[in-house]
Amino acid sequence: MGRVIWKENKVLSIETRKGIFVLAQMIKSPFLIFFNSFSEDNKFKESNLENTPILFLHAVTRQFLKKANIETLKIDPLENYEQPKLWIKENSGSRKVTVWAGTENEKNFISFGENGGKLIEKDILKDGKYNHPSGIYDKSIKELMPKNVDISEISNYELTSIEIYPNLNERLYLCHLKGENIDPAKNILFNIGMPLEYKKYVDIVSGLVKLEDLGY
Repeated sequence: MGRVIWKENKVLSIETRKGIFVLAQMIKSPFLIFFNSFSEDNKFKESNLENTPILFLHAVTRQFLKKANIETLKIDPLENYEQPKLWIKENSGSRKVTVWAGTENEKNFISFGENGGKLIEKDILKDGKYNHPSGIYDKSIKELMPKNVDISEISNYELTSIEIYPNLNERLYLCHLKGENIDPAKNILFNIGMPLEYKKYVDIVSGLVKLEDLGY
């Protein structure tokens, strides 16, 4: 894989799990728009992205750009994208997490972020400059605690974390599998039941299984 040079509005194909590719677009570094468009042969029907459904916008690390299988595509980008103003900022700290307790799939691991977080308002591209939402924010909207929320209430907002490889790749594969935007990190943060389809994601974030054994 060659070095990926950041250029605003560059359209990309990014491999999720091996053999499944997703469309993405660079905006202000380090944010990528991910579209609900997947391919098994790295060929996409889109000639432009104006009418392609968006999954989510998220910041990514240089490590993600270096490790992921990424190819630049000749597809017209989405213009005049309006970035979201509301984000979920995780509470600081760490804690022990148990998923699938009492079953043969039970996993115990340490996760960053105490239970829950807060809904914040933040202009990440204020005055044309990049302002990461995990930093100082404009306004706190409401506290979001596990006992008071369900997945439908938080599904429209992204976490302020910056994504890495292969956590993001596996999340995108699960979006492909489900046909919609999902984020297993929210299940962990808000103690929401974890479907077994998320098992490989849990294996990745827990660090209990070698990445090469998971196909990454």
